[in-house]
Amino acid sequence: MDTIKSVLETGKLLYDIFGNQIGDITNPEKKMEQLDKNAWHLFARRDDLEEITRELPNVATRESRLWLEDVNKLEVEVQSIKDEHMRCSNVFKRSELGKRVGDVIEEITDLNNKRPKLKGNEFSNAPLQKVVPQIVEINSLTDSESRLQKILALIEDVGIRKIGIWGMGGIGKTRTLKLLNNRLDQESYMFDIVIWITVSGEGSQRKVQNDIAERLKCPEKDMSDNGLRAFISNELSGKKFLLILDDIWERIDLSDVGIPILNQENGCKVLLTTRDLGVCRQMETDVEIQMEKLSEEEAWSLFNEKAGDVAISPCIEPIARDIVKKCSGLPLAIIVIGSSLRKISFIGVWRNTLKKLQLPSTSQIKGMEKEVFSCLRISYGRLPNDFERNLFLYCSLYPEDHKILIPELVEYCWLEGYIQGVDSIEEARDDGHHMVMNLADASLLERVDDSEEYVKMHDIIRDFALKEASGFFVKTGKHVKHPPKDKEWLQSQKMSLMGCSLGCLSERPNCGSLSTLLMQYNNQLTVIPSPFFECMHSLCILDLSRTNIKSLPSSLCNLVNLRGLYLKDCERLEELPYQVGALKQLEVLDLGGCTAIIYLPREVGELTRLKRLIVGFLDRNYSQNDDDVDCSEDDDDVDTEEWDMKLRVPTGIIPKLPYLEELSLYVYDYKNNCVEKEQWDDESMEVVVEEVCRLEHLTYLDAYFPKVECLERFLCHGKSVKATSWLRRFRFRVGTQICNRWYVYNQGQDQEWERCLVYKGGLGMSCAAAIMETLAHSFFFHLQDHHTARKLSEFGLTNMNELKECWVESCEKMESLFDGDELQEACTLLPNLESLKLGYLPELRSLCDGPWLPGSLSKLRELQLYKCNNLKKVFRLGIIRQLCSLESLEVWDCSTVEEIIEIEEEMSMSVASYTHNVMSYNNDRLILPNIKSIILWGLPELVSICRGFSSFEWPSLEGISIDGSPKLKSLSFLSNGTNIVPPALKQIYGRSSWWEALEWEDNDIKQRLQPFFHSYGNGS
Repeated sequence: MDTIKSVLETGKLLYDIFGNQIGDITNPEKKMEQLDKNAWHLFARRDDLEEITRELPNVATRESRLWLEDVNKLEVEVQSIKDEHMRCSNVFKRSELGKRVGDVIEEITDLNNKRPKLKGNEFSNAPLQKVVPQIVEINSLTDSESRLQKILALIEDVGIRKIGIWGMGGIGKTRTLKLLNNRLDQESYMFDIVIWITVSGEGSQRKVQNDIAERLKCPEKDMSDNGLRAFISNELSGKKFLLILDDIWERIDLSDVGIPILNQENGCKVLLTTRDLGVCRQMETDVEIQMEKLSEEEAWSLFNEKAGDVAISPCIEPIARDIVKKCSGLPLAIIVIGSSLRKISFIGVWRNTLKKLQLPSTSQIKGMEKEVFSCLRISYGRLPNDFERNLFLYCSLYPEDHKILIPELVEYCWLEGYIQGVDSIEEARDDGHHMVMNLADASLLERVDDSEEYVKMHDIIRDFALKEASGFFVKTGKHVKHPPKDKEWLQSQKMSLMGCSLGCLSERPNCGSLSTLLMQYNNQLTVIPSPFFECMHSLCILDLSRTNIKSLPSSLCNLVNLRGLYLKDCERLEELPYQVGALKQLEVLDLGGCTAIIYLPREVGELTRLKRLIVGFLDRNYSQNDDDVDCSEDDDDVDTEEWDMKLRVPTGIIPKLPYLEELSLYVYDYKNNCVEKEQWDDESMEVVVEEVCRLEHLTYLDAYFPKVECLERFLCHGKSVKATSWLRRFRFRVGTQICNRWYVYNQGQDQEWERCLVYKGGLGMSCAAAIMETLAHSFFFHLQDHHTARKLSEFGLTNMNELKECWVESCEKMESLFDGDELQEACTLLPNLESLKLGYLPELRSLCDGPWLPGSLSKLRELQLYKCNNLKKVFRLGIIRQLCSLESLEVWDCSTVEEIIEIEEEMSMSVASYTHNVMSYNNDRLILPNIKSIILWGLPELVSICRGFSSFEWPSLEGISIDGSPKLKSLSFLSNGTNIVPPALKQIYGRSSWWEALEWEDNDIKQRLQPFFHSYGNGS
């Protein structure tokens, strides 16, 4: 026992003597990691201090300069140790090196603990007191000042407590806030204290608490969470503070941190930056500011700053501008690429950089991988699941700057298996749309004009996605004229050849792993080789839309795992081959816009898993693009008897497709701009409707009903209508010889037209119950050629509450839309209507007989009147006052119109007095506050816009166009009686002779309007 004790004591003594050296020898990597970590913190603080003293040189002190010198000397020592570590293999030298590392770490710790004083400010108050990589600078001479002023205005607004600033990584959020912090430091009267906390991806509530406590000089470092919360709350209570949370990735409960409640009395604010708009919502911000990309001018200025004067040399500037354009306004990319080219005068380097930017090899450019892609990789890595990551990568299959239709993208991804746990296409569409919006909120995709239907992918982000994606082959654009090589086919899992100039394809590509093949918009592609599909057993999605193929090869039968086949607008495709019956996994078959196909083969009935079937044939004798596509001479030899056959889906096919959720059956004639009733005989359509009634899962139906009774039969007996309490989307065309506009053919699943009713040729109201029921669910209503209706209200005012657009055309008895007596019993008239178009109504006398209740047509943005040759006054003053959202007014070819706005001599007191109080007649000048465009054409009797009442204001009016109105002698309504023209006015169009014949109360008014006038010509 004593011997064992002696041995242990000897071992302990030896360890005390040599233990540290042994650790230095056996675990040098751990020491170097510790050195790197500590040094990185120190050098980051050094960089921040240098930046502050550069921007505010007057704050530097002798102590801060000495501290910077010590850090710079230590940086040299650190680099020397790293170099020696890489070369050193001798065990004993490693021991010596380990001791040096330990000594340097102690020096680093000592310098980190020092707080060099600045004049009027401590370094601990600097914007980046914690470690933040320098990821972006925005030239303060470009756009930073305007952004700062906007943020400062929000900070000063007493009604705003939380402000969120969001945008993609590298867009300049942190840089803007650093400048803001410095500005607030100079304007110290605004807040008692400004607290800057960099949260970052690994940030936690405890980290935020620690950083705030450190800023508040908490004496204790090991407090509990509750203790820290109490300390922070106590320190900040009674103070006016601004808390800046930079780079926040998830919700932080500020009350749990210890932040007092923000209110107008204490004036305290929270300002946060994030890449994800969703975080702003979770943090319940009062206002959100999206950091926009730089304008062309700002981007060019920033690039010149980084690249130097060489960028404006005559031979390099054109290339430099193309490089800046490829950066698409992303500051971080501009900085990285500009810096990599700084003072390089050899034009070949510039050309090579541009070439790399034009190909998915951007990461080869110096600094792009380390600084730009690593920044984007953080956002990509923090997406919540692989489904969203895969959907994001899938977007890179689209060409650069391509507007991606969200429903199309979502459908692809659903077929690929990226959207799971859904029971229907509609659920997949909703789920996928949500995922796309999450990507947009995370700044990885861009919304297009605030649209909910399209997104885009920034060029640099697309390059990053292509680098991250595995097995993607993407070559898009007209410059691509040759098919992929054998090796490229073999290695590809997803292939995109969109919009290329491919005249031929590989004979039999070996691509057993390929799951997506996108070849749409290849208008030079006419033939697919017979064995082309033989080795594509894994193919899941095939898109050949808008190609000029005439047939599909028999090898189509090899696509046993195909789930989506898209042949939209294949105008020369003469038939769907019987081999389509072998595609047992097919769920989507889209034949929308196929010119030459006359009927579906019966083998379509074997596609029992089919969920979406779009059959949208066009008139065979017309091509959408006559200039681009040569019609085959063989078309003239088509057997007339064959063409006269009624186009149909063979009887018995539809009942064999029990899982159909979306079905579209229509024929469209581009040339005559109408749906041809003659292509479907009524008897055949009635049979089809009977078969459609048996479908239980239908959520979308686009169909022609030859008679109202046919629609009524579907509504009464359709299993899908009963199961779902109405279809979610529909496009119904009811009546004889339907003829309507482009929207009937429009099969892109845009939500604007998702509930459509077109009714033509009605006679009486005895059979209109089915029309009224459908109308109550419609967003769009087109009433045409009704022979007896005198008012639109005969179809029921309450049935029109959901309408967003309404067209009324060629109704020979229509006298007005509504009756004032009816409106007294209703709440509001067409409260959601945005567009109203009235044409070819020979008996129309007025829009409404009597006044409207307040709120009627409150969302109307567009009004068109044409060929209404009994109409004399368009509006009454009391009515037009309620059109507060109207932006566009068009009146043309109305031969009897004398006046646009009529002043009523007498007003019915029952409703008018109420309207008077609500609309406040004291504001007599403000009429149509949002009107932007007025078009008045072909109005030979038009005398005035508003006779005897010219003192109007037009705050939003941008343009007015007048032609064919020789009796209109004055534009005094534009000057509102004060000689002041509308502030937004840009142009007045008319005939020169008409303009010169105008009468002016004051010549000064003409002189003010003259610069806006543009002549159509010299005719009257």
